[in-house]
Amino acid sequence: MSTCLLRLMLPFVFGALCFADLPAQNSDLRQDRPFFKKKQIEFDAWLNQNGLSTVLMADSVSVTQGTATLYLRPPTASADACAALQDAWSRLEAQNRNVNGQFFHERLLHKWAFLAEIHNDQAQVVVRCHNPAHFYARIYHENGRTPVEGLSVRSMATLQLRTPASLGGVNTGDNSAIIPGKKLGEVTERARKYLYTWYDSKGTPILWKARIAQPYITVDEFILEVTHMSNEIVADGFYEYHRIYIKGKQNGSDVELSWEFQGKYGSGILFPPRKNDYKDTETRYKVALDEYQTRLFKQLIAYLRQ
Repeated sequence: MSTCLLRLMLPFVFGALCFADLPAQNSDLRQDRPFFKKKQIEFDAWLNQNGLSTVLMADSVSVTQGTATLYLRPPTASADACAALQDAWSRLEAQNRNVNGQFFHERLLHKWAFLAEIHNDQAQVVVRCHNPAHFYARIYHENGRTPVEGLSVRSMATLQLRTPASLGGVNTGDNSAIIPGKKLGEVTERARKYLYTWYDSKGTPILWKARIAQPYITVDEFILEVTHMSNEIVADGFYEYHRIYIKGKQNGSDVELSWEFQGKYGSGILFPPRKNDYKDTETRYKVALDEYQTRLFKQLIAYLRQ
């Protein structure tokens, strides 16, 4: 590298090192209202990609000091829209739980928090339909759980909407597995250590080693977040951010394990979250995302069953 080029790069490198450790969250989310509006559009694209555009659309966003709320509604205002939404909601809740080990409402909240770059307990999703029948569901995160509160009034008229059995766009194929003859705490701890080791050697070609955060750990579930790496899912040289959520449940002598794998890509990892032009990896690199997570979890499950 020439002396001239090195001198040109030094201010950039110095600035990168200074900004990289800035706090990840602003104290007042209202400062980032324009950012959340952009993520509303991305959420709508995600609904469409998962075959849910006939059921829901992202309508608006409201932001208070500590909460960013995404409002969803039916895409039409027809007379039977609310009854159709209620029927679709019931099917998605049950089917997604059977296929993926999580309820549909949990997936909605997790995706919104992920896109909005906020903690789960700062996110809220409200699904509502008021005319002529009434359907309302408020999803939030509290004390490590994701409850849903709501009200539904069934209309005499119903309309069966075609809905996917599960949110397959988040994970391809199975995203739950049975680990026979194991204890829950042992399985989740081994899974967490395996994933930490998987990412510990990664990073970027120059400057960065992967940074691994573990913002939430309990006996039965944990979250792993990894930044400051590239060329994992996306081969175009972007910086990448991976988020893995794993949840376990003891079923007799076996452990049922379910997971979510999500990713973002962008060119600005040197600055705090919500200041980057990050995009959901699923909307542009879905095939590569699915292949990566399938390979990773196939190896993880084989390890856990040993």
